[in-house]
Amino acid sequence: MSPQTPKGAEPQTNTPPEDIDVSVTLGNHRLASPLLAASGCGGFGHELVRWGGLGGFGALVTPTLTSEARESSERRVVVETPSGVVHPHDVPNIGANALSATRLPWEICGETPVVASIAGDTSGDFAEAAAAVRRRTAARGLLGVEMNLSVPNEANSGRPFARDEYAVTKVVARVREHLPRNLLLFAKLTLGTDVVELARAALKSGADVIVVGHPPAATSIDPTTLRPRTRGAATMAGPALLPMTLGAVFELKAAMIAGRLPSAPIVAGGGIARAEDVVAALAAGASAVQMGTALIRDPRAGVTTLDALRRHCAELSMPPSAMTAVAHR
Repeated sequence: MSPQTPKGAEPQTNTPPEDIDVSVTLGNHRLASPLLAASGCGGFGHELVRWGGLGGFGALVTPTLTSEARESSERRVVVETPSGVVHPHDVPNIGANALSATRLPWEICGETPVVASIAGDTSGDFAEAAAAVRRRTAARGLLGVEMNLSVPNEANSGRPFARDEYAVTKVVARVREHLPRNLLLFAKLTLGTDVVELARAALKSGADVIVVGHPPAATSIDPTTLRPRTRGAATMAGPALLPMTLGAVFELKAAMIAGRLPSAPIVAGGGIARAEDVVAALAAGASAVQMGTALIRDPRAGVTTLDALRRHCAELSMPPSAMTAVAHR
């Protein structure tokens, strides 16, 4: 027996999985799928194309770019845990000012929309990264820019931007100044923080979409050496984060419904690995989701998850666009 259609949802009766409309809306933009490849996990798209794994995504978020290239001689270690992975927080990148002709322009010329992820040590660095992305001729085709607000704020003793409402307000406002209004501005917050207050700061300063969220700080200790297995700051990623992600999304959507927070699209990221996770995130209030760690295990995770999502939607007799916030009704 098929599951009952959730209360308040509009059913698509007897619709075959292949005919389910899986498109969703972010702002004024229509995406072919509610799945987004999370920053850094899908590379610049080339890697997913080689594995035939890009087709399941409605958009691709690039690796995080700073205004200037950053390199590191340190050995980068990803440590597997029973419930996910612990990985370095800060990774080298090619720099927004040094994007080669085979990088950013390539994705925008493809069928999958692109969101450029940016970061910096100060609000000025964020602004410079945004300006550098805009200067690229191909940036006219970008879907949007995602601000990775979890990075340390050099002007505030290294406290992450995403833990300070004033810092969030300042960064978002400065980045918004450098971007045309047709580009969506994504504010990526950190799980385990006061997401409602931080989202309010981001939205009032010009953000269009709230992303929850960046993984929380974590580490892994070697029981033999009694030393951390990773060098420098590290974060947790993987299935263990799903309950935190759902909790943050639900809290944000509840605040929007109650009028305590301006209404805006929410993108859920953290622990999304299966079609059931996507459905849960949408029901909690998300308009779309980001998949990250799942791509490390299987580069075709987006394709297989979208196929499974279609089947799940057929069983529920409703498309993804009708699932958003059903848990609040």
